[in-house]
Parts: sequence; C-alpha cells; structure tokens
Amino acid sequence: MALATHRTIENRGEFIREEYVAGAASIKPGYLLKLNSSGNAVVHSTAETLTPLMIGNLDSLQGSIVTTAYTNAASIPVCFPSKGSVVNVVVESGESVSIGSKLCSAGNGKFMVVESATSGTLNAGTLLEAIEGQSAALSADTLVACRVL
Repeated sequence: MALATHRTIENRGEFIREEYVAGAASIKPGYLLKLNSSGNAVVHSTAETLTPLMIGNLDSLQGSIVTTAYTNAASIPVCFPSKGSVVNVVVESGESVSIGSKLCSAGNGKFMVVESATSGTLNAGTLLEAIEGQSAALSADTLVACRVL
C-alpha cells in the first residue's frame, strides 16, 4: 500500500477526544503527547517507556492541517485511540520502516521502530503502510498509519 497524503490523524476505529493547553511550542498532529505537572500537553519525552497513547490531533475548525505546529498555550485537540484502532502518527527521520514494523516512543513526540530501541521494547502499535519507493531510512519525519496494540 502506498503512502497517501494524510488529511487526518484519526484513521478508523474508536477514539476518545479531549482538548488541552499546550505546555510548549512546536507540537504537531500525530505526535505522542503526555500531560506535565501543570496539566498541559507536552511531547512525550522519555524514549521506550510505557505511556497512554495520547496523540496530538488537528484542529480542523481553526483550519489547521496535519503539518500545523501548535504554539505554546494554544488549545490542542488530542485523541486517545482504542486498542485495534488505526491512527496516523509521525515516525521520525532516519527510521527504516516496513509493513508490520513495531513502534515505540522516540522520546521527542515522534515514534521510532522497536528494532532501533536500545532498552525496552514497549510497543505502541504496528505499521500498516509501506512507504512508496522507500528502500532505506526515512529522509524526513513521516506520517504513517499505525494499528494500536
């Protein structure tokens, strides 16, 4: 399956939707997020650790698209995908991906392939897409469909 131009983060399945205030700048849709001690949404900052899947979503009512970065103190819609749901997430540049690759937190809001992990292998999901023409590592951060485990 070729990588399509994604226009949404929620692909298919069941999602819980909430909204939080950004605790930092440069949060993008498809990033893995967490709540800080002030209750604000920030990028998940600890690689390869277990965390609820809180994915930054796009705010289509404000005209944002999947590449729109949120500013500090902006309202960020987020989704919590249910097990078995498909969500579009950002896999970081440099990762070699293929259908069936397992993902985990890269520690910067993005996802990385479990085979790149150095310690734990706490899987967040499985890739469902192949990147068309991709035979080496990703040359840029890429949005791909992932089934939640």
